[in-house]
Amino acid sequence: MPRKPTSKVFPALETEEAAKTEEEQTKHLLVNEDSPDYLKKVELIDGIRQAPNKAARRDAIADAAKALGKSTRTIKRMVENVEQVGVATLAVGRKDKGQYRISKQWHDFIVYLHKWGNREGSRINHNQIFVYLKALAFKGQKLQQNKYDENFKGYSQVREDLILGKYPSHVTVYKIINSYLQEQDTTVRHPGLPVEGKILQTTEGILEITHSNQIWQIDHTILDILLIDEKDRKVISRPYITLVMDSYSGCVTGFYLGFEAAGSHEVGLALRHAILPKHYGAEYQLQKTWQICGIPEYIMTDRAKEFKSEHLKQISLQLGFIRRLRAFPQAGGLIESIFDKINKEILSLYGGYTGSSVEERPPEAERTACLTLDDLEKILVRYFVDHYNYHDYPRVKNQKRIKRWKSSFLLEEPELIDERELDICLMKVAYRNVEKHGSVNFLGWVYQGDCLLDYEGKQVSLRYDKRNITTVLAYTRPINGEPGEFIGIMQARDCERERMSLAELNYIKKKLRDEGKEVDNSSILNERLSRFEDVEQKRKERRRQRRKKAQQKHELKTNKSKVVELFPENDAPEEITTSQESLIDATFDADPPNIVNSIDKQATQNKPEPNQTSKARRRPRVGVNDWNQFMRDNW
Repeated sequence: MPRKPTSKVFPALETEEAAKTEEEQTKHLLVNEDSPDYLKKVELIDGIRQAPNKAARRDAIADAAKALGKSTRTIKRMVENVEQVGVATLAVGRKDKGQYRISKQWHDFIVYLHKWGNREGSRINHNQIFVYLKALAFKGQKLQQNKYDENFKGYSQVREDLILGKYPSHVTVYKIINSYLQEQDTTVRHPGLPVEGKILQTTEGILEITHSNQIWQIDHTILDILLIDEKDRKVISRPYITLVMDSYSGCVTGFYLGFEAAGSHEVGLALRHAILPKHYGAEYQLQKTWQICGIPEYIMTDRAKEFKSEHLKQISLQLGFIRRLRAFPQAGGLIESIFDKINKEILSLYGGYTGSSVEERPPEAERTACLTLDDLEKILVRYFVDHYNYHDYPRVKNQKRIKRWKSSFLLEEPELIDERELDICLMKVAYRNVEKHGSVNFLGWVYQGDCLLDYEGKQVSLRYDKRNITTVLAYTRPINGEPGEFIGIMQARDCERERMSLAELNYIKKKLRDEGKEVDNSSILNERLSRFEDVEQKRKERRRQRRKKAQQKHELKTNKSKVVELFPENDAPEEITTSQESLIDATFDADPPNIVNSIDKQATQNKPEPNQTSKARRRPRVGVNDWNQFMRDNW
């Protein structure tokens, strides 16, 4: 809920303010344009004033009233205003046109409701504000309670009107909010700072720009164009550019172009390019040379996390420049303007241009893409060297940007730095083992160099430029906290191209993986599947054999026969009683079919009692050694 009324002056809308005389409001007016309505009024009023007599004047007034669609009284008042103030009154319309007949407090209250409703992620619309006013008016006398004092602090008239049930209509609420939004959207172009005494506002204070290589600005953006692969001519993605510019001359000092989202390493590579002298071959078709180099005193950036990284801190300590952050986004206008020029003046002419809006992207952008990363780099280098840096400096007539940059070095040339000292700007890689013939495996490639022949079996540290990974720098591994020393340069052994970025290599690897998935590998996959099935079958068979052997072993131990042998073979023959002998004789004299039944019956009858001994239970012998053989012979 708003607390204080706005301090902005609101147009006079009170009744007493609208009662000023027309003569005071139209004093010293001068018409600057001749509109048809104004000229028509001038002709009619002039005809009235030039009338020779009263009758002609009366007829002229009647004709003017009919022509303008007004009453004769209004025409007479127009004639009086012309005679008293001047002809400019004919061009003045209603004084309250476009204004709202409400008080200043009501206007401010509605505007503050809109501001309050659009804070902290909320998005209030016009109708919700009107409904809120209607709900407050519904409270009536309850608004006099103390809990509403803070809500209407500074808006006593609004509170009184709401208690009486008075509030603006929804049309008035809409008009006030739309008028406020229109005022907020109005942008006024800055005239620019003077040539001498230009300043940059940072979070640590104000820096005055006095000479070249004093303050460099760094920023990055994604460009509005689609790039393709050099070999297959297929779309990869939109590139990112990291740009370095000199604040004093406005020259581009260096840049980095790649497919990776901008980070601290991209900033380091752009700085490395800006600091070192630049040499380009005939394939770039340059008419001028890129003479800008050296080390800046300050680096000014926005507050993105990559500009606060540990990597950039190490670079600044190594090279000796001071980092500063912009106090306001407007301080980066120099570098933001060239981003807009690159997109609209250069990239918009080539196929694959996407524009800045994703919703309004041309449907033919992917179909017409024709530039590779190397092509775009050559285009940008030509633009920076031959056009932008040699263009007129906007604040000084007859002075080029490059000449303004050179003007600070009439007595002293910019400091040149050894390329090895800038290796800290390169991407640092994990350690790798040196293999035979001085080779190292990295990124799926084999890098070789004679400088590593003495380091076989040892570990080295690698650094590389993501813009060109065909070349890798080797350093010794730090030992006991000592920094690594430069060993030499290694080249990719199996790469056919002279230059290739890391993004292009990753794209090629991904494409090969996707193509490998489309190859008919049915026989290979079926063979692999059958192999796994065969292994599983063998395992099941072994388990079955182990269970079978275990079962047999268990049966031998637990399932012994419980049948008692009636006539053990090894027992000594015993005497039998007379009754038993007669029973046996009678049994064997009977018919053969009854032998078994008789024996079984006799065995059942002679079954020993549980308390009898085993010796008593034995069946007497009949003079045979093998009772079983005897039973088989007589069966």
